[in-house]
Amino acid sequence: MSASQAIEQETKKQKPKHQRKLVNAVWEPFLQFKLLMYMLGLTAFVAVLLGAFLYFAFGNLIDSISTSAGGTSYYEDEINMQLIYLFRYCGALFVLYVLLLAAVCVAYTHRLVGPFRPFTRHVEELSKGNYAHRVTLRKGDVRMLNEYADKLNELAVNLETKQKHS
Repeated sequence: MSASQAIEQETKKQKPKHQRKLVNAVWEPFLQFKLLMYMLGLTAFVAVLLGAFLYFAFGNLIDSISTSAGGTSYYEDEINMQLIYLFRYCGALFVLYVLLLAAVCVAYTHRLVGPFRPFTRHVEELSKGNYAHRVTLRKGDVRMLNEYADKLNELAVNLETKQKHS
């Protein structure tokens, strides 16, 4: 056995077989976190604009009701209770929104970044001289990336036929 074959066998032993796991969904945590932060920042901006609109739209109405009764009135207490309920519901909806937004960010980046793993493995196999290796992507991956995978597979076929003829 030559030295290069021994090294190749040793590297095959060290590399674990690729298995799909749930933890593989977080392949690029920085990219996913960055996308989440952009989306949350945009949401916070829209929320501030909406809050300012509601404050100016209903601020005068609340002030007129609270000052017309001279002290605490039934309407003032009712408005305060409704505002407390509104803030509680908005807080719960915001937490739900953040969780759903995080899930969307992970799923979206998973669809974009995920196909690059098979591409990397394919290029590694081609550089080793294994021209029989092919790229296979999931059905839901981006169509443009599927077209790129087809072109890489076509390249592998061409290299394989050239190797057989030489």
